[in-house]
Amino acid sequence: MAHQINKKLPEEFRKYFWDCNFNELSLDKYQKFVVERILNFGDIHSVRYILLNVDKSEIKNIISTSRNLNNKTKNFWKIMLNE
Repeated sequence: MAHQINKKLPEEFRKYFWDCNFNELSLDKYQKFVVERILNFGDIHSVRYILLNVDKSEIKNIISTSRNLNNKTKNFWKIMLNE
């Protein structure tokens, strides 16, 4: 994978994690939670960050098993990732 262990999320992601201790979040430690939140609420820049830093097969797995993604989001990402 392209990211470092416990790499902090970009500061511009703070707005997506208003209900969490943002400084404690990392993509490695809370990957599923971060991916779900960004796929549901993120803009193009935050989604691009996820696509570059999380393995595509892992994103597909999160999409297919998540209870936190809304149905429109799941369908969109299944189409976009050719699942």
